[in-house]
Amino acid sequence: GVVWRQIHVMSADPKALKAAIKEGGKKGVELAGCADMGGLEFFTTQIESAEGDLELLQAAMDAANKEVDPADEEAKGGSGEVGKMLLSSGNAQLGLLCYVPASKLEKCNASEWMKATLSVVNGEFVSGDDKSARGVSKADGNSNRFPLKDKDACQAASVNWLKGKGLFPQANDDDDDWVPSEDAGVEW
Repeated sequence: GVVWRQIHVMSADPKALKAAIKEGGKKGVELAGCADMGGLEFFTTQIESAEGDLELLQAAMDAANKEVDPADEEAKGGSGEVGKMLLSSGNAQLGLLCYVPASKLEKCNASEWMKATLSVVNGEFVSGDDKSARGVSKADGNSNRFPLKDKDACQAASVNWLKGKGLFPQANDDDDDWVPSEDAGVEW
């Protein structure tokens, strides 16, 4: 499926694509490591290099999920068994992409997860099924909507939805540096 993938993402800038794949690959290793250590099965995390672009987010997701190649100098990917919500904010929009591995479909539905996350910012559900879903929240200066701000709101909403489903261990909140705490005193 590699050839098809390359054709599929041709519309993205090659440099941006390379950066997103690299970031996704690194993120995959991190998430797989966290999952092994802490038993976390679902993560909400950012892919900065995708800049809100859903195609770049998909490339990053593919890179995060691909099998680790032992021949690679640095490990990349390996988190295919970890459910994840990737968020990326750009100037024009916040892009969201979630993925649920087949082994976890009984616990979590990707489209439900996406819709719950988007609901806090009235974002747009682009497409999805039980395994993966895409969404966006468009920037709108008139209504005071900014992707960066929406990203924080969606990050918290995603984590809260997972907590509500019992899919996010409550005990080690302190270790999760990518979860903004509710009482961080951030005023918008």
